[in-house]
Amino acid sequence: MKSPRVSKNQWKAGCLAVTLPAASLLAAADSKLPTEVPPAAPAPADQVVTLEPIEVTGSYLPFAADAVAIPVISISADQVNAASSRSNIGDALRRRVPQLSGNGNLGTANANVGSGSTNGGTQLALRNAATLVLFNGRRMAYAPVGASGGLMFTDVNLVPFAAVKSIEVLPDGASAIYGTDAVSGVINVLMKDDYDGLEVGGRYAWTDNKGNAIERSVYAVGGVSDGKTKITVAAEFANQDPVFNYERPYSAETYGTATFAGSVNIGGDFYLLSPSVNTPTVVGGGRPAADLVTDGTYGGPNTAGQQILNFNLARYVTQIIANERSGVTSAFSHQFNDRVKLFGDILAVKTSTASQINGQPLSLNFEAGKNGNPFDEKVKGRNRFIEHPRAYNNETEAYRGVLGFEGKLSDTWHWSVAGNYSRADQDYQNPGVVNLDKLQAAVDSGLINFFAREQAPGAVEASGAIGTAHGSYKSILGGADVKFYGTLLTLPAGDLDMALGGETRHEELHANADPLSQPDAAGNLGWLGATSLQPFSASRDIHSFFTEIRVPLLKDAPAAHYLEVSGAGRFEQYSDNKDPIVPKLTLRYLPINDSFALRGTYSESFVAPTLYQINGPANVGYSTPGTLNPADSTLTPVDSYQSNSRSTSNPDLAPAESQNYTIGFVLSPESIKGLKVSVDYFRIKQDGLVSRVPDIDILQDVETKGAASKYADLVRLNGFTGDKVTAPGQLSEVPDDVYLTNPLANLSGVDIQGFDVAGTYVFDTDGAGVFTLNTNVGIYLSYETAILPGDKAEDYAGKSSFLNGTLPDWQSYTSLDYSISDYSLMVGWRYIPGLDGFEDSSHIKPYHSIDTAVSYEVPKGVRYLSGLKVTFGVNNLFNRFGPLDPTVNTDSNVDTGTYGAIGRQFFVDVSYKF
Repeated sequence: MKSPRVSKNQWKAGCLAVTLPAASLLAAADSKLPTEVPPAAPAPADQVVTLEPIEVTGSYLPFAADAVAIPVISISADQVNAASSRSNIGDALRRRVPQLSGNGNLGTANANVGSGSTNGGTQLALRNAATLVLFNGRRMAYAPVGASGGLMFTDVNLVPFAAVKSIEVLPDGASAIYGTDAVSGVINVLMKDDYDGLEVGGRYAWTDNKGNAIERSVYAVGGVSDGKTKITVAAEFANQDPVFNYERPYSAETYGTATFAGSVNIGGDFYLLSPSVNTPTVVGGGRPAADLVTDGTYGGPNTAGQQILNFNLARYVTQIIANERSGVTSAFSHQFNDRVKLFGDILAVKTSTASQINGQPLSLNFEAGKNGNPFDEKVKGRNRFIEHPRAYNNETEAYRGVLGFEGKLSDTWHWSVAGNYSRADQDYQNPGVVNLDKLQAAVDSGLINFFAREQAPGAVEASGAIGTAHGSYKSILGGADVKFYGTLLTLPAGDLDMALGGETRHEELHANADPLSQPDAAGNLGWLGATSLQPFSASRDIHSFFTEIRVPLLKDAPAAHYLEVSGAGRFEQYSDNKDPIVPKLTLRYLPINDSFALRGTYSESFVAPTLYQINGPANVGYSTPGTLNPADSTLTPVDSYQSNSRSTSNPDLAPAESQNYTIGFVLSPESIKGLKVSVDYFRIKQDGLVSRVPDIDILQDVETKGAASKYADLVRLNGFTGDKVTAPGQLSEVPDDVYLTNPLANLSGVDIQGFDVAGTYVFDTDGAGVFTLNTNVGIYLSYETAILPGDKAEDYAGKSSFLNGTLPDWQSYTSLDYSISDYSLMVGWRYIPGLDGFEDSSHIKPYHSIDTAVSYEVPKGVRYLSGLKVTFGVNNLFNRFGPLDPTVNTDSNVDTGTYGAIGRQFFVDVSYKF
């Protein structure tokens, strides 16, 4: 049941009621501005120093450093770099942030799973739900793969490690602050902007497992400042070698196809060409199968299951993509006076990623004794040219620039205005696809012998049958924002602070494809094995207004050391969709003193439909196979039933909505200095998620009910615009004459509940070093998903499934850091408990891994070497691989996105500060 929501006019009226007094106060403050503000006198030595307010992800209002009311996980650059890959920030975060769980998190270890959805990019999804990724608090253009119908996400693979100052993770809904996508939270990558000096360094990492999986990176960071002007520049080159399935013990033998060189079948009987024979001899009109088996030319007959075991798919399949990134970033600012400052940042990055799978499986029918067929009857010949694997190569160039001004209107009011432009261009190359017409011509001419294990040298190349599909994609984001924030008035309990502002942005997606990748009217492609691609171009404008207010209610009162409430709201107007209005309320309560704080939030969030979901071209092909039960119960069910199918976009899609709740506490006991523990309960209720009704559900309903089916308008006979279904039973008669149109719709719902637990303890031994213990635990109480409205929700918490991937009941990351003098030591422990298979009764075993690193920095005063730091570390010290889960992870048998695929990794980091 949805909670009551204010109308748009009521919301606007409320905003005006708050904004107009604020505007008048701003004007009054502005009229009294002094021309110059004398510097504040230094505080006496024994005076208590108030912590400077800081900006935190999830709010436009600065907080005192010890008074943050929202649950933010802050990860320093040193923590990210301590014991993880430096080739991809997404892979590094997944180790330290257990809330990043589920198959919505796609990165370098999903080479054979999400390549067509991400084109080598990295998507992050807190709790496997929509998550907004920001760079320095502002958006960046979506990954260009979205223009091909792929996922819409911000690619964190574009971020150079060397440029990162810290990463803030807000595991709470924040659409009232930032707008669309901030359903499960926000990940804000903050770039270095105040570096002083010059640092160069690099990393070399490798594994002692097969393939080595070498990782290399070099970087330089430099910065200057003269008190008014600051400039920081970071440059980096990083490269990660791929890992193949055959290089890991859990995937070294992977089977699943009977289509390979030397395989033929006659009906359900399969025959395998003898390994000692390259090309079978054709005698006259062919020979009986029994004779070819007797003389050793072929083995068999085999069942399909037996034949599959004769071809190992692991040799040419990547498990970790090859990833190369080079980039430069710059952050700069100039303080004109104590009232106005210019600021900005620039990013220019190029990435190259590559993954591959086996050569295209090929099957053709051959008459007896013709075109190399040695049998005396019609057979289906099978082959694949394994020396020509299907590869997915992507080169992406991304640029981003922000330029703005900020300053003071008075001692208590501040302003900021900025423009933001970013763009990502991607070139997609797909070598290894097959031109079926040229292949058939080569077979007919004898250039290619389809029954041979290996073709004559140069024959495949000369045929022209193997080619490269290609596409180009572009994503653009342009925008501007303005913000005012400050103290509206002072109440007995403290300052009543407010922020208000607006944002406008323009989004574009564009795609082009080669002619053979574009489907014809029947859905056929010129390339066999290519992904369907079509030209596409769309754009939209979004205008928004936001406000936030923080009201201190009580201070130093009985049973209320401090109590404050905050409210926020955002209105977004889309040129191509509905206009969401979303609120957020936050409560912070300290009953006794500063050592114990209660906090809670309620918010509404949304995900706007993507440009492709609204405007994308139709994809024509075949429906997903399923079992169809004929309306006539005397007939046998039809297994693997498929009709013609057309998947379409939907201009009437509405934003998916969510309601978010959190309540928790923060404990920092005065009796245990350095200890801080937080526990937060969360609930996310999502409705209207964009998906499609399963094909077989539509077809079965129309088969059973005929014209009375609620899906009757989606099914036609003899063409997509052909005859309507008039009676039950018409679909089971001739599947080839059935045409299904399946549009996107707002259908699915997800209800997630759980706890986030975090703890930090810093212990200074006063002479024997400093110990720092950190732990972060993500817990699911339930993860209920209903695919269609009215369906009974099923719980996926603690399960491995096709729908959501690996969602353990809980998982954790704990680290212990120790530093003394010029030495430091880190030990990290990651634990994921066992799960049950959702689709079957399997049990997936628990997993844990240990990371460790030790560093030494040459102290000051050592000539030439002062500033040198060397770190040696081992990730996954005991070489643990993920537990087997072949039902869901059919390609590699393990969820490598969750557990990783490197195994034990050694690394050496060297840096030198001038």
